[in-house]
Amino acid sequence: MYVPHERRALILRLLEQRGYLRSAELARELGVTEETIRTDIIALHKRRLLTRVHGGAKYTLPTGGEEDAARLDCQLAERVLRHVRPGMCLYLEGGSPALSLLGLLGELPCRIITPSPRVLMAISAKATPQQGVIAGGELDKECQLVSAEAAEEFLARQQPELALLCPPALPEPGRIAYHHATRAAWAAAAAAAAGRTLVAAPAHAIGAAAAHSLPCRPHLLITEDHLPEAFFTMPVELLPYISVEDLRQDDDSLSLR
Repeated sequence: MYVPHERRALILRLLEQRGYLRSAELARELGVTEETIRTDIIALHKRRLLTRVHGGAKYTLPTGGEEDAARLDCQLAERVLRHVRPGMCLYLEGGSPALSLLGLLGELPCRIITPSPRVLMAISAKATPQQGVIAGGELDKECQLVSAEAAEEFLARQQPELALLCPPALPEPGRIAYHHATRAAWAAAAAAAAGRTLVAAPAHAIGAAAAHSLPCRPHLLITEDHLPEAFFTMPVELLPYISVEDLRQDDDSLSLR
């Protein structure tokens, strides 16, 4: 049976997927009592890993502290960090894995290229040696990125060595997909300009669909150990996967003893 820290890791992963969880619904889904879920939420809230609200919890962005180690976003970022060298020029498109990576860079000097004002603000907020460069243009408020009209020219000048893409959907091997056209356009330009492309995505993105799909065969896919066989046609690096189904099965088997 899953011990409390494994169940809480699963709660964090579900929260990262959904943004908000109701205690009663989560208790039914995991096959445990509401009191158990409330205890878990209180413990995670005290560690600042989520925000406790009436009837449940909502997602909180990572802060880059040691307590974030149990979060999937931070586990993905930690694997990406292994591919970052001092002085590297790195493209970050935004999103919580990218922000988690910024929290892990510490004193590692690198040049970060981004279309995301949020990423640039996170760089400027810390007295660390990372430099930030952002494209000019209007802000697309819907996806919180600078418009992609000059993305190819901008990235050709900057010449990123490594691009980190975090798409919400990987509908099939060799394709990634985004909900917003601006984000998809930046991803296409970054994959074309960078020396290497890493895709970091949770298990629920595998096989999912989104409106704006584009071809992309990354040099490495970093995800959870829950991949269909077809995706092993590309290099992959896997994180341990904790599923609701396994948690239910373990709880059921325990109740029969």
